[in-house]
Amino acid sequence: MAAASPPIRWLLLDFVPYHVIDGPKQGTGLRDQYLSALSKRLPEYQHQLEISSTERIFQAMQAGQPVCTLSLLKVPEREAYTRFASEPYFVQLPPVLIARRAYAPPGGWKKRPGGDVSLADLLRSGEVKVGTLPKRRYGQALDDILKQSRAAHPDQVLVFGEYGLLSGLLHTLSRKRFDVTLGYAIEVEQLRKTQTSPADFQFVALAEAPALIPTYVACSQTAWGRQVIHAIDRVTGMEAEKSRLREQYESMLPAEELQIYRARMAAVTAGPVSSPSNVASESKAGAREGVR
Repeated sequence: MAAASPPIRWLLLDFVPYHVIDGPKQGTGLRDQYLSALSKRLPEYQHQLEISSTERIFQAMQAGQPVCTLSLLKVPEREAYTRFASEPYFVQLPPVLIARRAYAPPGGWKKRPGGDVSLADLLRSGEVKVGTLPKRRYGQALDDILKQSRAAHPDQVLVFGEYGLLSGLLHTLSRKRFDVTLGYAIEVEQLRKTQTSPADFQFVALAEAPALIPTYVACSQTAWGRQVIHAIDRVTGMEAEKSRLREQYESMLPAEELQIYRARMAAVTAGPVSSPSNVASESKAGAREGVR
């Protein structure tokens, strides 16, 4: 099987802090070291690393090419062409609303008691324009809100495909071409350290976001891909790598985000739902108790 099986082409996004593809810190991204350890535990396969774009990942998987990635959010629409591992390898904080530091909607943020805002209510008000990236997903509830709003008001939910990843979108946001975008706070913090940012940003929690987001290894939904995922599901001895990944992630979080993350992880561990694969459906209100 090993000789006849094609190598696994691991598609990596050029996206700090998840992958660092060049420079003195090459290979030190959140997912880089985990992928290195996982690859060593799959000696029956050859492993090739390829820099990719999100669009190219989708195209390769839809074409049934022998590719895998650690960079896709698990949403139902992707399962037709993507095979996800049975358990997540990591759990992270959900997306937030990102805005320029001094910005507020004309009617104010209308924050709820927990400090979050409703994306649906914000879009329904007609007071904001949202900039988005094509193909990027934020979780089913947020995705549905954006999809419905984009269909009803295409001038309100804008897609900026030419800018690729979040760094380009933030530069466009700083030039006031739209009012807010969605992303992960840790991404913005790391971009501040590695790039010249034209603006400072604020993060606003979203009422429709889950408490935590599980992330999975994923391969093409083919006989080959299912075989690879089966092999990945059987890999043992990765607990230390998962702990190291969590420690590295925590070290990059802003202080407030770190407090929230630890409280939510503690709530999941202590609560009735102990499986990491179920954390996305946990009640955010319960997970945030005592945090804000």
